Amino acid sequence: WNFPLHLTQRSIAPALALGNAVVLKPASDTPVTGGLLLAKVFEEAGLPKGLLNVVVGSGSEIGDAIVEHKAPSLVSFTGSTSVGKHIGELANGGEYIKQVALELGGNSPFVVLKDADIEQAVKAAAFGKFLHQGQICIAINRVIVEDEIYDDFVERFLAHVKTLNVGDPSKQDTAVGPIINEKQVKSLKEKIAQAQEEGAKMILSGEIKGQVVPPHIFTEVTREMDLSCNEVFGPLVGIIRAKDENDALSIANDSMYGLSSAVFTADMQKGLRFARGIRAGMTHINDISVNDESNTPFGGEKNSGIGRFNGEWVLEEFTRTHWISMQNEPREYPF
Repeated sequence: WNFPLHLTQRSIAPALALGNAVVLKPASDTPVTGGLLLAKVFEEAGLPKGLLNVVVGSGSEIGDAIVEHKAPSLVSFTGSTSVGKHIGELANGGEYIKQVALELGGNSPFVVLKDADIEQAVKAAAFGKFLHQGQICIAINRVIVEDEIYDDFVERFLAHVKTLNVGDPSKQDTAVGPIINEKQVKSLKEKIAQAQEEGAKMILSGEIKGQVVPPHIFTEVTREMDLSCNEVFGPLVGIIRAKDENDALSIANDSMYGLSSAVFTADMQKGLRFARGIRAGMTHINDISVNDESNTPFGGEKNSGIGRFNGEWVLEEFTRTHWISMQNEPREYPF
């Protein structure tokens, strides 16, 4: 479920290291791995009491109070764009104006240009889409393929995904396990129904058993469909046909989100040019959109957030700029 321990530590560690105290409200679905476990680790490591405080509860009940309280000068949030917008409004429209670092929703495009290694692109698309059942903010959300190789890609992708094992996450060879909760399963069922209503062609499906949703693949998806416009957060994927490279770039940018992205091509210079054309915080050439390294800037553009995590960039988020001058000799003033 979106790497809760890692994403929590990504904010806690630099915040504490830079001299801040922290109040943490972990996600309601992952209170242990997203907060309590780390608090225990820091406690055993000798962190002084009061510097890290974990408050478990529903964001709808306690979130506003944390944002609006006079103590925090920065609110760091990872989650949905709708909640992020609300936090931004509270942080800038309340009694106390706050800085915000928001890592929000994504709609990562995975673009396959006609000169790409199709077999490698197929394997990358499957892994980048179905890792953690697609429950990752930077998971592949849209697969965009140039028309010339579209049918070939779809055929190979379908064959590969059919080989994935679905079910028990405790088994080493399971690729797709259960969804985080019943609410999310309900959302995915609605997205499947809507995709069919809008005219997408479902070429792979399977019986949903409890919280295990098998991969669902849709072809002939257009940029206007919900499957293209909104974050899925599950093992559903739509494959979009692009007329050419320019059309593929246009489709990739046709989103309110701009978190991560990927492009496959045999020409690295073309890939670099294409990557520079994508309006996103991160683009990976001949790799998946699911990438995060501690020495690189992680963050998005547009409705995917504000600010950057990791490396030297996070220093700007968890510190404040303060100009202090010292006048060593008495200054002569004109009046």
